[in-house]
Amino acid sequence: MELNTVEEIEAFSQKNIYSDEEKKYIIEQLNAKRLSENKEENLSKQYKKYTPEEKDNILKELNDKRLEKQLYEEIEKRRIHNKKLYTFDMREFYKFLHMDREYFIELKDLDLLSNRPQILTLYFRTFGEIKKRDFLIKTEIYSDRIFISNDVLRVYFKGYSLENER
Repeated sequence: MELNTVEEIEAFSQKNIYSDEEKKYIIEQLNAKRLSENKEENLSKQYKKYTPEEKDNILKELNDKRLEKQLYEEIEKRRIHNKKLYTFDMREFYKFLHMDREYFIELKDLDLLSNRPQILTLYFRTFGEIKKRDFLIKTEIYSDRIFISNDVLRVYFKGYSLENER
């Protein structure tokens, strides 16, 4: 069905009851109009013009985020990279420096460290056996040290680093 002249369009618009073919034509026309409007809206949203100042601000913000992420990854790497690894009972440990005893943290527990304090088990050696003790442990994003509190109830964090490989 094709409407070419003005008279045909006016006559068609005055009708109250439409045949199936006419209904199909109306639906097709409305759908085509809707699709073209959606396409125009998407194009206008897609190509938003930014001023040079806005571009500079966006680039600066992205660069700051990249540098911050890079700094955190570097600190994380310094925290555990090139540290001496000990093996007891088929498990691997790192040793803390300058603690009152030789405390060791298991390698798998290092993945659990975060900025939020949590209770983790540290191990120490006595005559021929390994004993364990719970500590409150956390990390800070600005430091490559691991912060440990001896008492879980009376919290006082002190920073310790792991023993370097020689």
